[in-house]
Amino acid sequence: MFYEKSFSVDKPVRKRYRFSSFRGFDADSSVNTLPCDYCEDVYNFGFEHNSLTGGAGLRKFACKCADGSEYELPPVPDGYSDARIFFGRLSDENGPFECLFLSAPDKFTYIKLCDGAEWENDIPMDRQFTSAIGYLHGEDDLMLLGGGGDGLYVLSGKGGEFAANALAITDLCTHYERVYAVVDGTRTSVWFSDAFDPYNWNVSLDEGGYISLDGSLGEVLRVLSFEDYIFIFCEYGIYRLTAYADQLQFSIKRVNCDCGRIYKDTITVCGAAVMFVTSDGVYTMDGYDVAKLTDRLDEIADGAEDMRAFYCFGKYWLSFRKEHEEGIYSFTEDDGNPNVLAVTDIEKGTTEIYRGAQLSDMCVLSGARQNCVVALSGLSDCVAEVDDSGSFFTNQPFRYWAIRDVDFNEHVNKKYIVGVDYCTDTPFILGVVADGKTKEYYLKPEDKYVPISACGLCFDFYIKCTARDVRIKPFGITIDFYRRNK
Repeated sequence: MFYEKSFSVDKPVRKRYRFSSFRGFDADSSVNTLPCDYCEDVYNFGFEHNSLTGGAGLRKFACKCADGSEYELPPVPDGYSDARIFFGRLSDENGPFECLFLSAPDKFTYIKLCDGAEWENDIPMDRQFTSAIGYLHGEDDLMLLGGGGDGLYVLSGKGGEFAANALAITDLCTHYERVYAVVDGTRTSVWFSDAFDPYNWNVSLDEGGYISLDGSLGEVLRVLSFEDYIFIFCEYGIYRLTAYADQLQFSIKRVNCDCGRIYKDTITVCGAAVMFVTSDGVYTMDGYDVAKLTDRLDEIADGAEDMRAFYCFGKYWLSFRKEHEEGIYSFTEDDGNPNVLAVTDIEKGTTEIYRGAQLSDMCVLSGARQNCVVALSGLSDCVAEVDDSGSFFTNQPFRYWAIRDVDFNEHVNKKYIVGVDYCTDTPFILGVVADGKTKEYYLKPEDKYVPISACGLCFDFYIKCTARDVRIKPFGITIDFYRRNK
């Protein structure tokens, strides 16, 4: 005789959860229940006041003129699609003026930031500059450019010429009226010019010279003037150089540093600290000690290429190239430039990820009348300015936010999602993946409640949106729990 084993199912227990407080991106801080404040995957959403916003966007750059008007720069000349962009100052008989500089592999140009300005005629070059700094030489504002070959290119308002022709300079900084440089081929040394003279690199106690390191920290990558010291960043550590006009007063010490391999173009001064990316995360240095800033970028930056960083508006901006195929929309070489922009707000602690902007280079414009981030993008032939519009010029980017493996800490019991209640001005799609089966629900501003019929043991949730003006506030989700008894 056979007997059926029966189960009794209790009346479902109904609970309402806050879906998320939308605090940012952190793949390692997601939880298996709600609210899930940090998402595992996101792009093109900003995080502000516990809401999803449009975040950063791009628009045509317009310089602010002396009379208060704005002037949109003419399009970038042909042949500069892969250029490096720099900001600096030059001077002529009328005094100093601000410029944007573009360096392509075979030519160089710049434009004054004033009403009616045009790009200067191309200056033929056999290299692309990768490092640029300003230098006040007497009454003249100069731009010093290095990288790509032998010599330091010194540009003034009257023209340019090469100095230090025997040195293949790859990085530069100024400190106490000397120029300090990293030189290719002698990568365990730091070279410096004569005081008050960027043209003179002769080795002498009364002129220029160099400092040799023991090579135990690898090759020298970058030199940086910070807090009255020169910091020498090597592949696997940092030196602190005390340097004055008198070479006999130079002294050098190691900075306490326990991190992975340092990436050169991510090293930048961020207010009272220096930040940089290594093979095991993003770190910060106060001049004496090194500590990890955040682990939220560890996974996304792992294996990335062409990493560059800078600091502006209290944020650490990290740009790199990495393909992405796991979201609703893919960003690969076949789909266009797989550029990623990761923005970490130092004060708020939030991290935002942007894809699809097709950025090739960026820099900070710290001028007398404006302070902003400018960029070159494959989406436009004009210099771009980063703003808070959430739009890439006239394009509305695909926005995506996702959390996964939510079982409400009851993996063996069935859950039934009843519905969501919300209040938003932005239409968006809520995706629910129940045990591998996907349903999407369109949440319109005029509705305040949408019924959802999804049953399963474990859920993934995602939000996608293409609206221009975005503000998605936290909303509620109601769940019925079915617990069975023998």
